[in-house]
Amino acid sequence: MEACRECGIKVFSITDHDTVSGIEEAMSLVTDGIEMIPAVEMSSNIIDLDIHILGYYIDHRDPHLITYLDAFKQHRILRIKRIIEKLARDGILLEFEQIKAVAQNCSLGRPHIAEVLVENGYVKSINEAFVHYLGYQSPYYEPKKNVHPRDVIKIILACGGIPVIAHPGIINNERIVYDLIMAGAMGLEVWHPDHTSRNQQHFYEIALKNRLLMTGGSDCHGRRGSYVSIGMTGCGRTEVDLLKERKASMMRT
Repeated sequence: MEACRECGIKVFSITDHDTVSGIEEAMSLVTDGIEMIPAVEMSSNIIDLDIHILGYYIDHRDPHLITYLDAFKQHRILRIKRIIEKLARDGILLEFEQIKAVAQNCSLGRPHIAEVLVENGYVKSINEAFVHYLGYQSPYYEPKKNVHPRDVIKIILACGGIPVIAHPGIINNERIVYDLIMAGAMGLEVWHPDHTSRNQQHFYEIALKNRLLMTGGSDCHGRRGSYVSIGMTGCGRTEVDLLKERKASMMRT
């Protein structure tokens, strides 16, 4: 909230990965002149390709959503423990509690293991941790839970949310993007730190052509040494107003 005020942000959203646990506290801190949109970023995949779907204006108290996210959280915990076990076999010793402390209340993921690998002196950077220990080709890699993005889109729609395809430039597969639009995705994250100007223009044109909503965000995870910061990337008032109009339309129907 303080960062938003310092950046002059008027509308923001916390789209944590696979959890809505921060929304209530964040809403209690919202002050006049700043608006918060309840949201989530949900993990999914098609084989080895990670696909993230943003859900804006979700009902974060929806019991079915909470049940799903709780189950996903437990799977994340088991995954982290399996990676720790694999690393330990080769003498790379990490404590689960240390990783949990680094993550604080966030959903546990490989970036938190990477931070602890840096802290414990096994690598010099998070990037090096992924290259040597946490990448898909690493012998220590543990597969994620298989969830198709179509199913995630259905979950977001069921709790009144607006599904938006996160950073489509990273997906780097236009056919999948169009398939997800056909499956119910209502928007594209056009503005993202990892999108080139060419990416932005390309997805802007796709959104216009297909009458899709457009969003933008910093995707700031708060990790030390990250080049991304809150307010670095976003969208304008026009895009936010169109998002609101879509939500109002959904509520009327």
